[in-house]
This record gives sequence, structure tokens and C-alpha cells, in this order.
Amino acid sequence: MSTLFSSAELASLDLKESDLTTLNERTIVVTKWNWEYSLAHKFQRLALTKVQEGQGLRILICTSHPEVLTNGRGLQKPRKGEVLELVEFKPENYPNLPFPLHQIERGGGLTFHHPGQFIFYPIVKLNPQTLSLSHMMDQIFDFSIEVLKDWGVKDVHHEHKYLGLWKGERKLASMGIAIEKLVTFHGMALNMKYNKDMVSALRSLNPCGLNPETYISVEEMITLPENPLEKFREEFLKRIKHEWQ
Repeated sequence: MSTLFSSAELASLDLKESDLTTLNERTIVVTKWNWEYSLAHKFQRLALTKVQEGQGLRILICTSHPEVLTNGRGLQKPRKGEVLELVEFKPENYPNLPFPLHQIERGGGLTFHHPGQFIFYPIVKLNPQTLSLSHMMDQIFDFSIEVLKDWGVKDVHHEHKYLGLWKGERKLASMGIAIEKLVTFHGMALNMKYNKDMVSALRSLNPCGLNPETYISVEEMITLPENPLEKFREEFLKRIKHEWQ
């Protein structure tokens, strides 16, 4: 692990060696809370190259970001016979956005990040026999559901026509993935804490094409444990360690 990234590479991206740990012999976990988005994105690109070159290597990033908006390649496409009522975001119509906007490579439309989210970026090489994209996404959602259930948040699901993690008709998490040379990057953002500034900003926007009132946080449903992002990370990674050998 110590030779995978140079000290200069890490320092340039506001990382320290102590931010990197090993989950197993082939999996590195990077943990950095409230990480400036552009630096985290640059690290994803660097990690992407390392995983493309490394035999069986995985790099899993657990993070959160200061308030920021990101816009992907386009809204979710309907399946055959399906009708999706989504509002497209056009940046030119919003010259005075309250937070920085980044145009990025993942699928999906406009989304939002803030320090109270748990964000998981899996930099993982897919394999049609052992880990397809759909299987990986389902597992990330399922692991999240299991942790939330242990915390007392029940009936969370991802069986919805709109991609995401849902509690009834309220959306808890979004997922957007990009793939280059069979390696994934970008990932899931789970709304852990309530952020009044972000809620206020979203009133004039449609994250993922949806009404902003659709979104909810875990904090609005239960009393969060102490250090909820770190605790969720620990319990979430236990499940990955067991399943992703």
C-alpha cells in the first residue's frame, strides 16, 4: 500500500498515509471526511488508473464533501413501456447557483453533496461472471439497507422505478456510476444528516429530475448514533469484507 501512491501524490490531494487502510490483501480503503470535491475527483481518476493496471486491486473511497452540485451525463432512461416524469437540469438556466457545480462522467443528472452525506466510491474492476455492474450496485444498496435496519430504519428498499434507496416514496440515497476499461468510479451518496442550507438551495432545483421534496435524511427518521458517518462506514465495510473476497 505504501508504494501504490507516492507521498507527493497524496499530499497534492489533501491525503495522508493514515487515510489509507487495508480491508483485505487486495482492497484499499480511503477515508476522508469533508473532502473538497475537485480533489476527491482527481483522486478517483488516479485510483482508476491504479486499478486498471493492478491485478485484482480494489480501492474503496468513503467520504463526504462540502456543499456542492454535480451534473452527470443525463437523466435515467425509461425501460420499454415505462414513463419517467423527470425534469432535466440545464445549467444555462441557472446562472446564480448557490453552490459550485461540477460536470462529471457518471450516469444520471443533477445531484447534491454536503458534509452530512455518506459517500461511497467503489473503484472496482467488473467481471461478468463474479461482479457485474447491476450486481455490484444491488449489493451496495443491500449492505446499506442492512446497516440502516440495524439502526432502526426499516422498510428501506431499492425496488423502485427511479434508481436509488427509498423509504416509501422518499429518497434516501442516489447512485451514479461511470465505467472506463471495465473499472467503476463515482458511486452512492446516502443522506445521513439533515442540511438546511442544502434543502433551501434545492427548492429551485430538481435533483435527479425529481421534486426536491422527495429527498429525506436518516436523521429525519431516527436519532443518529455518535459519529454516524464513521459508524456507518465501519458497519458497511464489514459487509463488503465478508462478501467481496
